[in-house]
Amino acid sequence: MEPGSEPQLDSSQETETLVKRLAGPSSGKAGLALDQTEINRIIAEASKGSKFYDNEKRKDKELTERINRIKKEKDESMRGVDIRKVEAAVDQLLVQLEAQRDLSQIIVHVDMDAFFASVELLYNPELAGKPFGVGRGVLTTASYEARKYGVRSGMPGFIAKKLCPDLILVSNNFSRYAEMSAKVMNVFRRYDSNMCPAGSDEAYLNITEYSVMHGLTAEACVQEMRKAVHAETQLSVSAGIAPNKNKPNGQFQIPFDSASIKAFMHHLSIRKVPGIGRVNERLLESIGIKTCGDIYTHRVVISVMDKRFGLKFLLQTHLGIASNIVEPHLREERKSIGAERTFSSLGDKEKVLQKLQEIAAELEKDMSRNGWTGRTVTLKYKLDTYQVFTRAKTFDRYVFTKEELYLVSPLAACVQYYYE
Repeated sequence: MEPGSEPQLDSSQETETLVKRLAGPSSGKAGLALDQTEINRIIAEASKGSKFYDNEKRKDKELTERINRIKKEKDESMRGVDIRKVEAAVDQLLVQLEAQRDLSQIIVHVDMDAFFASVELLYNPELAGKPFGVGRGVLTTASYEARKYGVRSGMPGFIAKKLCPDLILVSNNFSRYAEMSAKVMNVFRRYDSNMCPAGSDEAYLNITEYSVMHGLTAEACVQEMRKAVHAETQLSVSAGIAPNKNKPNGQFQIPFDSASIKAFMHHLSIRKVPGIGRVNERLLESIGIKTCGDIYTHRVVISVMDKRFGLKFLLQTHLGIASNIVEPHLREERKSIGAERTFSSLGDKEKVLQKLQEIAAELEKDMSRNGWTGRTVTLKYKLDTYQVFTRAKTFDRYVFTKEELYLVSPLAACVQYYYE
């Protein structure tokens, strides 16, 4: 997609939040420069006049209006509140939550390093040491050499090229990634047969039993596991070790005591907490919460706006308390199964339909392998304006074949409607 011919805005018209939004959701990825001010400026300049810019500007405006309503709601909610009484109630809840802390389990979060890019290097060693991105229209990942320029996942290809003119773009090879993912997960299962995959390139493991049985410290056990992954796949993996399923940044072990955990969480950006995305980050920032330590400072506001922000969840976040139960998703717990593709903009109707057939075929393969069927088929698609739409249809029978998924679902009908 090339930038359009929309009139460019003067820099004074850009808000700080829009510039940050244009930078994308992966601005905290490993390998990126700590100070991304200049990178974000280049992204904003390169985006002007594009459909991507217009869409992000619209979303930023909508979120800003939502935040203004929340601020008004906050002011109204705080009127007449007995602050000391609310603080005392919240502090009592903190004591109760602290009493529930369990430090007996060793939980590891493992995350493959630049997984798609690393797999591509195995098949094309000539890419070694060069800045390259995986994906065409929108990048699914970038090599560490490319990240030095600010290139990262979720970024439109034309923006990535502005940041790094020598960037090499390679197509996604999902069959390769699936094959390597299976090999990596098999290594993880040796250390925890009940490990919980959290995607194709990351997982949670409870290595307590394995460590005890083999007389290993947590650190030694994880080092052994990482060496096994590299020996069998030539891929590297980072790991965070903690008493629960909070996600530390990179390779790190949190000491297993309450004081150390709370100290670690105190200065941690709220954006680093699993489940808090860009939208919730801005909503929390609107009431003064930028770090996990700020949660305690603003505990009265959170309490009176409990339904809006979730008091218990945020207090547990502040304390660094999370679930330490690791187990694979049970069949009865699974709500959906899906397949998706990222590709350059397609303007030809037949090519779009062909792409949908490929996705339907892949979904049938996954469903057949795991014995799944479903009654509701949902299509999520993104236009070249970067606007995302969702369409769904529920049937009175279960479907699972590619023909049913394609012909009876909203897929073909939606494309037909769009082109008419």
